[in-house]
Amino acid sequence: MLPLRDFRPVAGHLAGAEALAREARRLGEELRDEGRAAAEQAVKEARAIEANAEALVAVTALPQSERVHLQRARLLVREAEGLLREEEIEAARARADLSRGELSEALGPALEAAERYTSRKQVATWRRWIDETRAWSRATGGSAIVVLKEKNALVLVTKGAAARTYDAEVGRNALGVKQHQGDRATPEGRYRIVAKKDHGRSRYYRALLLDYPNAADRARFTAAQRRGEIPRGERIGGLIEIHGEGGRGQNWTEGCIALSNADIDDLYRRVDVGTPVTIVGGDGRDGAFSGLLAQVGGTRENGRP
Repeated sequence: MLPLRDFRPVAGHLAGAEALAREARRLGEELRDEGRAAAEQAVKEARAIEANAEALVAVTALPQSERVHLQRARLLVREAEGLLREEEIEAARARADLSRGELSEALGPALEAAERYTSRKQVATWRRWIDETRAWSRATGGSAIVVLKEKNALVLVTKGAAARTYDAEVGRNALGVKQHQGDRATPEGRYRIVAKKDHGRSRYYRALLLDYPNAADRARFTAAQRRGEIPRGERIGGLIEIHGEGGRGQNWTEGCIALSNADIDDLYRRVDVGTPVTIVGGDGRDGAFSGLLAQVGGTRENGRP
């Protein structure tokens, strides 16, 4: 009879089912939380890499193909942020992953070129040039110029110490090594001022003409042509100057070093024909490219830009 039936096993199964349902809800919420956290992290990483890309673009010119990848990456990051706000978690994460892929295409070649700014051998050479320039100035009591391309700085050294530092803009191809005429890279090496061009003699307000190409430049150029790195029809170029009409906030020259007109006026008064000019990529620290590589070093080790 119904009043005598034992419903305790059924009640036990029901309680077990309710417990399983609660556990399933808890696991589902945890998975959603984990998914959202993963998506947020992916978007955060994409934003950080995008910021590094923007920092790179601010100081050098990227080829058109790499700029296309960068523009796609920007759009994908914005889409990922919007999807995350709408709780479209998986779609947001997918967009962030796609963005990182586009950023890798945009940044990869440029970062490879930038790695010489943290190369121990290259940085040691640049530091030696700087030290020798300062030592000469200290021993002679004369003035010399040191240009650090990645810091966009021109330093006037007098009696071995920095007397003045000027903001400087260099070639549009700021990452590159000067190889031939028209590559828009500022040369690196040790030069001298061979002429002072006053008003009316310079295309850019006032100018200090350097002795590029010197013997070392010509030897490197010839060796590179022999190795097939420079086509036979290319020329080494010349007319590298420190000139005025700078202060534009970006690297824009064809290979020269540009100062504001007020700064070239000041420097012009302080130097003479024969003043040594040492141009280096950097000193391995606190520069646009060495700093950028330090920021992205971890993600590059994990296979991302």
